[in-house]
Amino acid sequence: MSLPKHNPTGSTSSMYSSHPPSLSSEYINIAPSPSKPQDKSQMFSDEGDVNSRPSITYLPPPFPPPSYDPTIAVRQSFLRRHRRFIKIVAYFIMLILVTFALAVPVFLWRGRWAEERKGADDLRLHLAIWIFASWGFFMLSNLLINVLPYIFKIYARLFNPGWIKYWRVFRFIRFATTMLGGILGMYCSFVYIIYNDKALFKKGPKKPDSTSMDWDDILKNLAINANKKLKKPSEGEWNKIVNDILTMAVVWAVLFFLEQAAMLFVSIHYHYRADGVRIDESKRRRNALLTLYEASISLYAPFQEEFRSEDAIIRNGKGAGKGKFLSKFSSSNPKVIVDHALEDQRSSAAMAKRIWMSLVPEGRDILTAQDVIEVLGSHRRAEAEEAFANLDKNENGDINLNEMVLIVLETGRTRRVVYQGMTDINRAINVLDWMFRALITMAVVIFGIVRYIPSLAKMKDAAGFAALGLTWGLGRSLYEFINGVIFIFFKHAYDVGDRVEVYNMAATISVSVTVKRVSLLFTVFRRVDNGKDLQIGNDRLALKRLENVSRSGANREEVSVLVDFNTTFTDIQNLKLEIQRFLTSRENKRDYQPDCDVRVGSIFEMNKLELKVKFTHKSNWSNEELRAARSSKFMCALVAAIRRLSTPKPGSIQPASVRRDEFGERNEQAAFRDLTLIPVTSDELAQDSNVATGAEIGSWIGQASTGLRRRTDQTNGGVYFGT
Repeated sequence: MSLPKHNPTGSTSSMYSSHPPSLSSEYINIAPSPSKPQDKSQMFSDEGDVNSRPSITYLPPPFPPPSYDPTIAVRQSFLRRHRRFIKIVAYFIMLILVTFALAVPVFLWRGRWAEERKGADDLRLHLAIWIFASWGFFMLSNLLINVLPYIFKIYARLFNPGWIKYWRVFRFIRFATTMLGGILGMYCSFVYIIYNDKALFKKGPKKPDSTSMDWDDILKNLAINANKKLKKPSEGEWNKIVNDILTMAVVWAVLFFLEQAAMLFVSIHYHYRADGVRIDESKRRRNALLTLYEASISLYAPFQEEFRSEDAIIRNGKGAGKGKFLSKFSSSNPKVIVDHALEDQRSSAAMAKRIWMSLVPEGRDILTAQDVIEVLGSHRRAEAEEAFANLDKNENGDINLNEMVLIVLETGRTRRVVYQGMTDINRAINVLDWMFRALITMAVVIFGIVRYIPSLAKMKDAAGFAALGLTWGLGRSLYEFINGVIFIFFKHAYDVGDRVEVYNMAATISVSVTVKRVSLLFTVFRRVDNGKDLQIGNDRLALKRLENVSRSGANREEVSVLVDFNTTFTDIQNLKLEIQRFLTSRENKRDYQPDCDVRVGSIFEMNKLELKVKFTHKSNWSNEELRAARSSKFMCALVAAIRRLSTPKPGSIQPASVRRDEFGERNEQAAFRDLTLIPVTSDELAQDSNVATGAEIGSWIGQASTGLRRRTDQTNGGVYFGT
């Protein structure tokens, strides 16, 4: 594969048509050696023959490894396959054992006391029955909330399959529902079995041969002593105390269930509003990449000569935190391979290159929807067009290698950012959840203590003053907490990974930052200009003006150009035509929208004209390096157009002519190409040694790469699933 040569005698206008679509150096095979690891400098070396694709023999380690024990493997495989069944069996065994243990005293005491006493005043028997009934209510509540998701799935399949995804709601409220049903059943059973049975609190005849009190007398004496301490000498008042305690427990369970339902609503509503669009887009791109990767490995099997290096990088990447050996033999399923490859930049870039070069025909440097249809087959035309449309985000109708790599890297980055954002928000929701739990529990406990301990009721005035003092001391923290909850969950100005412009209310100069972490009380940003971390309290951010660049559409940029006052309108119109020619050229349509505007902004003191040149980027400015590269590319083209049209500068009589020989013209074109290169990824993502930078990935993607697929006679039937 040879590098394309430019025409050294070409004019400056050829800059727009001869610009190479990819970076400056040819692909270098970087298959890692299994015996000796390579460091990053050697993996991305520029040495070697750029006119060929050298192959390195890759010998994978033996499988299974020498320490493989088939007995342990069979046991682990059995446990893994029957894990859910084992959990269900263990759950029911635990329920049966506890139920049997609680039922034994009921049957034993009921049989013995039925012969000796009438049983109506057997307090111990009634307590045993009450405990057994309470356990039954807890057990039934837990069984119901565990079975309800499966009933909900069946109902959703029959009426609306779109509801199936909400079955996880029952898992979130499982504990709260169990506590509510169990405590409510405990209260009802106590009222029915003990509280309403007045015969339990009458003195029965004592046994004549008894020399010591039985359990009933001990319980009644304890209750009478407790009543005396509470200045309620009536003998049966203890049941009212237990009834009040259970009533407060029911109130706590109801409040706890409502609090859990509120937290569930906040979590679902926030994630749906914040991550729903990005998750759907990420899923569509992932499915498109899966379809194309399956077609690629069907055309060229893994570890063949053509893509041996790419397959080694895809399989040996970081991939969801697995080691090189484990990721090699973890799975050959394309779904697992694609998901793991998207977790690492090097693997993502290698997968993008493998897909692109295997689908693009020989001699071509762009991928079109028709190429995908030829591979998948005409009977899968709709699927092929959908997969291509999901990857062609700029709607150019074709995808070159650099754009393919950028799309796959952006897909992996979106998945990581969404996961990080969901983790931060879930952490904030958990903190809010535990604070509400503590508040509810403290309120119920304090209410019960004040009601049943008279000495504490007399201290309510002192407690009120103490609470007022704590409010004065903790008022600032409470203010920050409430503002943080409102700012994060209701205003929702940004998500993790968004680029934001932060202004003071009356300021015109902003600070460009990227959201790194979100918490209830503060937000951590990373500054775009110097890469430093910036932490600002959410109460302060609520008083600032925020512009979310990532949520915006295509951003528009304006450039001011000062020219001589005698510049003709024809020259201004010619400048606009040159700019439009640049924006609509084949190699620039991926970076800019075709519309532009050139207007006279000011005439100052009639000694110069200010021209306002406006153009629109193809995407927003969330990627700073991409934005800066596109802006620099346009500025270089604007300078070249002004020089070519000999537009005079302010105060000049004649334009300054620039004369160059053939060697100088060739150097000028080379410098223009170097200044207008568009990176495939941002160096801002390289936060540690495990992440490849844009320069490293671009150094081995290749320059002016073309496809490897050879057209056959089975085109109409499809090379992938052709008949």
